[in-house]
Amino acid sequence: MLPTRVKPKVLIIDDDVMSVQRIAEALSSGYDVFVSTTPQDGLSRAIELQPELILLDVIMPQTSGFELCRQLKQNERTHPIPIIFVTALDTVNQQTEGFELGAVDYITKPVENAILKARVQTHTRLYQQTLQLESLAATDPLTGLANRRRFDETMLWEIEHCQREQVCLSLLIIDIDDFKSYNDGYGHGKGDDCLIHVSRILEDSARRGTDVVSRLGGEEFGIILNATDQVGAVAIAAQILDQFNQQRYEHRYASQHDYLTVSIGIATIVFSQITDCKPDERTLVDCADSALYEAKHNGRNQYAWKIWPDERD
Repeated sequence: MLPTRVKPKVLIIDDDVMSVQRIAEALSSGYDVFVSTTPQDGLSRAIELQPELILLDVIMPQTSGFELCRQLKQNERTHPIPIIFVTALDTVNQQTEGFELGAVDYITKPVENAILKARVQTHTRLYQQTLQLESLAATDPLTGLANRRRFDETMLWEIEHCQREQVCLSLLIIDIDDFKSYNDGYGHGKGDDCLIHVSRILEDSARRGTDVVSRLGGEEFGIILNATDQVGAVAIAAQILDQFNQQRYEHRYASQHDYLTVSIGIATIVFSQITDCKPDERTLVDCADSALYEAKHNGRNQYAWKIWPDERD
C-alpha cells in the first residue's frame, strides 16, 4: 500500500469572510487550508502550524497586512515561510513595499482561481524543495540524525530561548565505549551498523518534538533537551543505559563487557541562577564533555552530571 501524501498547509489571513471562503474552496482539494480572520490569531497560527505558504490580506483592521508581514519575517519560526499578498491594492508603490518586506508574490482581488492555484503551487513547491535541501545539509548521511552543523545552530538558538524564558537547558553527550576495538574487530561495515543501532536507541529515548538528537562525529552523539532540568536529563540518560544493558548488542572486543555500552556526560544550565554572565555555545558542551570524562574514568557504562553554574561555587 502506498503511503498517503501529506498535503501542503496553506494559512489564509484575511478578515473578508467571503474572500476567504472562495480561496479556501479553490484550494481545498490539494491543500490543508487553515483560516485566521485577525492578524493576532494569524501570527499565532503561523507559529503553531508552520505552513508551507501564507496568503495575507493587506487591508485589515488594527494591524495592516504589511505590519503583520514585518512581524512574521522578524520571528525566527515564521521568517522563512513564503507570503503572498492577496489584495485589491495593485499600485506599483504598494507592491514594492510588500516585496521589500519579504513577500514572494501578489494576487489581486477579485481572485482568479487559475492564477491562485498556479502561484500557490509554484511557491509551495519551491519552499518544500528549499526545506529538503536544508534538511540534507543538516543531516548526517549514515544515521539520518542531525549533524554537527545543525547541533551548533540549535545550541545557539536554545541558549537564547531558554535564557529568555528562564528555563533550564540540558545536554547529553553520549560516547560509545571501546568503539575503536569494535571497528578493528568486526570491520568498518559492522561499525556503521553499530552507529545506526545506537542512533535508533537515542531517538527512541528522546521523543519530544523539541529534543534534538545529533551525531557529533565518529562515535560521539549529542541530545539537546530544552526546558529540561537535571532530574529530567538524568532520567533520559538512565533510560538510554537501560536500553543498552537490556539489548546486549554483541561486542566481544570490549574492555569490560561482552556487549555494547555507552558512557554519558550530562550538563544543565540553570538560567534562573545566572546573574552576571551569559553562557556561549561552548559552555554547555565543555561542561558535558567534562562530565563524560568522569563517566569514562569511573568505569564506563554509566553517566555523570554537572550543573552550570556550579552550585558548590
